[in-house]
Amino acid sequence: MLILASAGGYTQTEPPATAPKLETKNDFLLTPQDLEKTYWANAKPYLDDPLPQLRAVVPELKGLSPASSQEQLNPILDSVGESCVELLRRMPNVTSREKVTTLTHLGWPKRQTFEYLLIPRQTPIGPRLDEYRTVNGRPTLATDELAEGQISKGFANDWLRLSPGSRSESRFRYLGQQEMDKHKTFVLAFAQIPDRARSRAAFLFRGTWISLLFQGVVWIDSTNFQIVRMREDLLAPRPDASLKKFTTNIRFGEVRIEGAGLKLWLPQDVDVEWELGRGLIQRYHRYSNFRLYAATTRILPAEP
Repeated sequence: MLILASAGGYTQTEPPATAPKLETKNDFLLTPQDLEKTYWANAKPYLDDPLPQLRAVVPELKGLSPASSQEQLNPILDSVGESCVELLRRMPNVTSREKVTTLTHLGWPKRQTFEYLLIPRQTPIGPRLDEYRTVNGRPTLATDELAEGQISKGFANDWLRLSPGSRSESRFRYLGQQEMDKHKTFVLAFAQIPDRARSRAAFLFRGTWISLLFQGVVWIDSTNFQIVRMREDLLAPRPDASLKKFTTNIRFGEVRIEGAGLKLWLPQDVDVEWELGRGLIQRYHRYSNFRLYAATTRILPAEP
């Protein structure tokens, strides 16, 4: 699940003091939760658009050979689901170097370097990868990251949308075949189903958490059914949080873990762009030097 938090510092417009007064036939005011549901209920996923219109929204689809039918959809989903399960089964605790560059309209680029840690675990809604950041061996706290203005993380979990336990939370469409990043790929579009989506992103705007739902396109290697690239967009804008756009592009690749004889498939690059009010924020994550993570402990003698 992608987690995005914003302190609201980059917006140039103020949020409404109160929720818009949308009324039912009985003149009852909608609660914030009901208002949120109306955004998703009125969403029109681009998954349903004709291919020329979809290409205009997702330019990465240039060069796609369109599918003639949906007959291959379920077999592709079954195979990529098996690939997800196998990767999770083999996933150890892994750490890497993460370099983050943030561009805003406020000034010069901001560059940060972290040690990025992934720890697999089981949750009530299925497996996930917990993500942590450290600086000089010390974990970064969410409060510290929020004080910097923006944090974004959780990209390593996005491919779990296609795992067997999460598949029912989205609709899928087989678009066709395309060469992407030197891989021959099957291309699928997806859109989260509001009433079924358990894995939701979280967005913090001026002290209030709201949930986000996504749609997107995924490119799947046609030989080993690993996810090569994934693009995600908002299922619908969130005017209550001045969030007009949120787009993520993730490029996955093979990672060799030295000393463990492991070959994993993990994020290499993540490009994020979101439009908050009148401000455009761009963030680039680059990952390198993947290796096993092992916590060390030291036993101290008891005091006399």
